[in-house]
Amino acid sequence: MSPAASLRVAEVFSSLQGEGLWLGQRHAFVRLAGCNLSCRYCDTPRTRKVSAGKPWSEAEVRGALSRLFAERKHDAVSWTGGEPLLQAAALPPLMRWVRSQGVKNLLETNGTMVEAFKEVEPFCDLASVDVKMPSAVGRETWSSHLEFLRVAPGKCFVKAVLTARTTRAEWRQIIRLMQEAAPDMPLVLQPATARGGEGPAEPDAVVFFLRQAAALLKDVRLIPQWHPVWGLP
Repeated sequence: MSPAASLRVAEVFSSLQGEGLWLGQRHAFVRLAGCNLSCRYCDTPRTRKVSAGKPWSEAEVRGALSRLFAERKHDAVSWTGGEPLLQAAALPPLMRWVRSQGVKNLLETNGTMVEAFKEVEPFCDLASVDVKMPSAVGRETWSSHLEFLRVAPGKCFVKAVLTARTTRAEWRQIIRLMQEAAPDMPLVLQPATARGGEGPAEPDAVVFFLRQAAALLKDVRLIPQWHPVWGLP
């Protein structure tokens, strides 16, 4: 990998996966810097800017992961951020190497960069697609999400973070997106973890969203974010 193709890395660490379909598994996390959105509920706001990370070569990333793999068994590497797909061109060789070590790849993405996703999709074992609502990001991204879900494979799941600002109209739009583009894809409802003044949806609202989705989609799950409860990064 040339210096120009190096990754801007904020941190590499080992922890338990605290959300989604692989909840509770031991993962190595590669947190990349830079994001194309600004969510009110973001749990890593420091990584929104590319300057939050330092340039790492492919060899440096492999070395950091190798040291973690030597310490204990890991089920997967979580490529997270920020938005990892901003650096998609540099990811395939590393994701291929991770698989050669007998470890899976999990991509955590906001689901707005479809062409970049096509570059890494062959090397993903699971992708968490965080569909954003206007009340959370300050603008609509529905068309980008629709395009993304239309090309997303069966190994993806949709995550919807429910905040106190989430509206029923937004929720109906998420269901329509999935019915049109990904009716068989799992949908994970994740009440926001209170931080920065952005609180979770009220319990009654969560129950409403859950019941409405379960009546119209095939696979709907309520999975809160657990690593803050566990006191883990």
